[in-house]
Amino acid sequence: MTTVVPALRAEWIKATTVRSTWACLLAYAVTVFGVSVGAVAAIGEPQAAQADYDPGVLAFYGLNFGHVAVIVLAVLLTAGEYGHRTVHTSLTAVPRRGVFLAAQFGVGTGLVLVTAAGTALAAFFATQALLGPAGVTLGSPGMARSLVAAVVQPTVLAVFCMAVGVLMRDQSGALSLLVPFFFLVSPVLELVPVLQDVVQFLPDRAGAVAVRTFGRPVDVFGPVTGLVVCVLWAVAAVLVARWALQRRDA
Repeated sequence: MTTVVPALRAEWIKATTVRSTWACLLAYAVTVFGVSVGAVAAIGEPQAAQADYDPGVLAFYGLNFGHVAVIVLAVLLTAGEYGHRTVHTSLTAVPRRGVFLAAQFGVGTGLVLVTAAGTALAAFFATQALLGPAGVTLGSPGMARSLVAAVVQPTVLAVFCMAVGVLMRDQSGALSLLVPFFFLVSPVLELVPVLQDVVQFLPDRAGAVAVRTFGRPVDVFGPVTGLVVCVLWAVAAVLVARWALQRRDA
């Protein structure tokens, strides 16, 4: 009977021996760091002088742009197995589907978590150095929590998208759904006044609230609740993916 450790080892080998995994992680780090530093260099000082300035939003300005790399990686790690028809081999090696899914999600989550942590720290220290006297420290109100959110948000997004990949079993279909939704549909819906309150409960919008160091008058909930909403979306998606994998053929 397959245990979790061998399954984790197998998933680690599968994930780390293909160039697409490292390309996605590198793309995420470069994009988040580069866009954040570039935004601070361009508009940092004027923004810091504004009354509604939020240091968390500016320090991690590149997060939303980097999420496309997280989405692609998550889908490749899960739905990609169906596209390459390797899922049958994987389930033969790890017949316990719960163990297989836990190992797959565990490796993907770990890779994104470590990358997101290093990127968030680098972006924070680089942007605050550029701001000079206007910069903040991790001891500033809400900043440590914002840093944690900048690490957890892309990690939770990866979990959610991996679950969608398992459910759809088609990487092209999953990417065609997830990328437009998070980068077009969700932001546009937030601009519709009658939908603003509801849209904030979507995972990406809740994550954006979580990164803020303080809430805005238009926010339905605060940063901490925003992070909780993101996690709940991921948990729900994993449970549905687990249910679907258990009840259908590979």
